[in-house]
Order: sequence, then structure tokens, then C-alpha cells
Amino acid sequence: MSRLHQLRSPFMAIMGLVFVVALSSCSKKEVVSDEPLMNPSDTSGSATGEGVVETGNAGDAGMAASELQTVYFAFDSYSLSGETKAQLKSNLSWLKANSTAKVQIEGHCDEKGTVEYNMALGDRRANAVKNFLVKAGIEKDRIDTISYGKERPADSGHDEAAWSKNRRAIFILLSK
Repeated sequence: MSRLHQLRSPFMAIMGLVFVVALSSCSKKEVVSDEPLMNPSDTSGSATGEGVVETGNAGDAGMAASELQTVYFAFDSYSLSGETKAQLKSNLSWLKANSTAKVQIEGHCDEKGTVEYNMALGDRRANAVKNFLVKAGIEKDRIDTISYGKERPADSGHDEAAWSKNRRAIFILLSK
């Protein structure tokens, strides 16, 4: 085995570790915008996923809380619309009534954009929802956030109807 080959394998392992550490230490900027937003898939509210429980990609750590509603976002946005805030008020009531419950909010995106961009956007979506709930009185240590970007689509289609279902924040019950 050549000296170069012997050095390459440990070097690649170290570079991979450096990349993972650098990625995990990126700071999170939590910003919430109050700009109005419509669900682009349907203005009637019937296709907005009200009451939808997503369990297929719900993560291994918990189960979806059937009382908690998935909320949806416009393209390239993490703003909370009036409709979204109304849904979140319902989730807020549930969280207040279940004061020991801990949830995880998953931020998701459509397939447009790069993996990196969508991971950041999913993070902003999850944190926008968390910030709304914290400002309304839920303890921040009861809410974890995670972004899956475009990696876990609710609809694998390649059109606006599918994309609008994928731009969402899902509530996962971690403990009750």
C-alpha cells in the first residue's frame, strides 16, 4: 500500500468529522414574520390538512398527536398567516390542556431549491411555529424543533398540488 493511500483514508475520515461538527455548530436565527400568507393549494381551507395526522414520516422518537394540526406555508416562506395562526391557537389550547406534553415540530419543504437551502428554510418554519407558541405561554423546553428540508415529502408528486402539501410543520408528540 502506498504512503499516499495510507494517509488518504484517515484524512477523509477527519475531514468528514470536521464537516459534521461545523454543520452542527451553525447558529440558529429565530425570526418570525407577521406578513400575510395564503395556503397556495386551496383558498377554501378544505385541502389545508386541518386535522391531518402524519405518521408515515413522523420520526422514530414519537407519535403524531391526533389533536395537533399540521400547518402549511407558502412557497419560500416561513411566515404565519391568519389561517395558520388560527390552527396554532387550536394546538396552543391542546398544549395548555396537556401541560406535561412535550412535542417536536418538524419543518418540511417542497423539492425546489438545494438541500442546504431547504434544511435552513425547514428550520425557520419549525422555529416560527415554536416562537408563536412560546410567545403565547408554552414553555420553550416543551418544544423541540427539527428540519427535514425536502427529504420527507408528504406527496412525492412534482407539481404545485404536491409541493403545497410538502411545505409544512408537523407536530410530533414526544411525551404526554
